[in-house]
Amino acid sequence: MRRRHYVVLFVILLWLPTLSGCRTRSFLSTKQEIELGKEGAREVEQEFRVDTTSPDAERVRKIGESLLPHMDRRDVPYSFKVLISNQINAFSLPGGPVYVFRGLLDLVGNDNSALACVIGHECGHINARHVARHISTDIIHSALISILFPNANVQNAVGLVDQIIQLKYSRDDEYEADWRGLSYAYYAGYDPNGLIRFFHKLELVEKWEGGNNTPEWLQDHPLTPERIRRAEWIIAHHDYRYGH
Repeated sequence: MRRRHYVVLFVILLWLPTLSGCRTRSFLSTKQEIELGKEGAREVEQEFRVDTTSPDAERVRKIGESLLPHMDRRDVPYSFKVLISNQINAFSLPGGPVYVFRGLLDLVGNDNSALACVIGHECGHINARHVARHISTDIIHSALISILFPNANVQNAVGLVDQIIQLKYSRDDEYEADWRGLSYAYYAGYDPNGLIRFFHKLELVEKWEGGNNTPEWLQDHPLTPERIRRAEWIIAHHDYRYGH
């Protein structure tokens, strides 16, 4: 009987991505994404101090704005801000806000092309609507699990395995965002090899820290060597398929 339950569980988990549209659709409108981004930005800027006056703040804003004419989605109010924190990190919110941490700027140094690729990567998440798709998929999966498995313990087990399955999509999202970032930076006149230079710096940080303090920008992301390999392939094949 237990084995039969496992078989049924496996089949259902295989069906979940299909039933949810394979993460290709979002229930959220652009207006809803923008509202989510605004609310998220308010929370972020309550937790972190925002640098609005330094040369670095102006640099991030100018580089971000230089990418906008070359991106494939311009129907959201993009913003580019620096957060005063030593974290080696950058992130974006649905609907346009992009944040770069001071620690990442220190790591990048004067390499504007590397910074453009990182900012382009974050814009790639916005343009591909990754967060909106994750939210839509989670809604469907939660509903399906509660209907198919009314027992709470079974729901928890299915939910855990489903999270593991979704990790693949998360990695795919990161690869797509890298691809988009490379494309936007290239069309804006930056050197796409800047992303590879940035990845090598991240690898050095990992090595220096002995793997015990992974940079935030790498946490829950694909392994750096694999991202380098994919970026090198894109550059070698001149495959800048996103943006213009």
